[in-house]
Amino acid sequence: MEWITAISQLLGHLAWPVVLITFVVMFRREIRQRLTAVTEVKYPGGSIIMREVERLEAKVEDTAAVSPSRQLPQGPAIASIAAPHSDSRLAIAQMRLDTERELFLLSRHALHHGDVAGWPANRYVEELEKVRVLDPSLVDNVRDFVDLANKIVHDVAVPDGIVQRAAAVGSSLVATLRHKRLVLEAERDFEGHGLWHMHAGDEERNEKYYIWSAVAASLPEFDYDYDVYREAAERFNEKVARQKHPWPRLYVLSLEEFVAVLEFRESELLRIIRLWQSGKGWDKGDRSIEWQWPSEWGHIGWNGPILRERVHLWGAEEDLMRTRAALANYRLRLLAVRRVESK
Repeated sequence: MEWITAISQLLGHLAWPVVLITFVVMFRREIRQRLTAVTEVKYPGGSIIMREVERLEAKVEDTAAVSPSRQLPQGPAIASIAAPHSDSRLAIAQMRLDTERELFLLSRHALHHGDVAGWPANRYVEELEKVRVLDPSLVDNVRDFVDLANKIVHDVAVPDGIVQRAAAVGSSLVATLRHKRLVLEAERDFEGHGLWHMHAGDEERNEKYYIWSAVAASLPEFDYDYDVYREAAERFNEKVARQKHPWPRLYVLSLEEFVAVLEFRESELLRIIRLWQSGKGWDKGDRSIEWQWPSEWGHIGWNGPILRERVHLWGAEEDLMRTRAALANYRLRLLAVRRVESK
């Protein structure tokens, strides 16, 4: 009868695990509710409010998903800037600094204060909200992130997993603030730079191709970003429609046209890179690195250097790299648009 004794002993060992599993299955809803009520993760030396990270993640994703500047098919709802450090603690410190930098640059463009340098982050946020540069939801998210980043930076015991999640949220907020700043800068450029309006009243110039030339030359200012260009141009046109403005409305490129302009810039960059590599070289003021407009564009009526800054081979190669990265992105988006349109 030894086998009966062995089975009895085995059942005795299994009894508690079976009871525990049965208990978890029967009361899984109540257990889940209790676990979700946990608002703090404790660890040796301190604690971090986990709910703050989760709540901010959800808020930032919700805000990005309904952003009016994200109307074309693209990638994840939360756009982000790659973390500059592999160390998560350094990354969140950098994101905290980048957030303040973007707030400063936005304030310098949008506020009518003599000197905005050295303000605390909360004052930037408060003043930008007053002039409606930042909407209330973004203001709330930025404040929450700054508070959360300060807690993490001053508490070395926060687990890396939590720090990484907070840094990812920070990178998304920095990308959003950067987008707003670039749009504001581009809108000001449309208002104050004659390049965008010299064709007005000139019947010899084709408006479409003239604007193509201006966009080709200004792509670095837009960060090679179609959303920045389009949003700024549409805001400028809305302002022209509302007010008595000395400039006419701008012709706004479609996504397909923007890709064509990127392809033209790519070809011009390749031309001057090959010229350098041939041994002829070039430098600032050299006519060989000025634009060579396609004959089918007709009379453009202006010209200038392809490279405005970093006028050397490395500058051209970096520009080419960024142009090609934008091309890869927008070709995919254009393909997605065409698929939607064909349905």
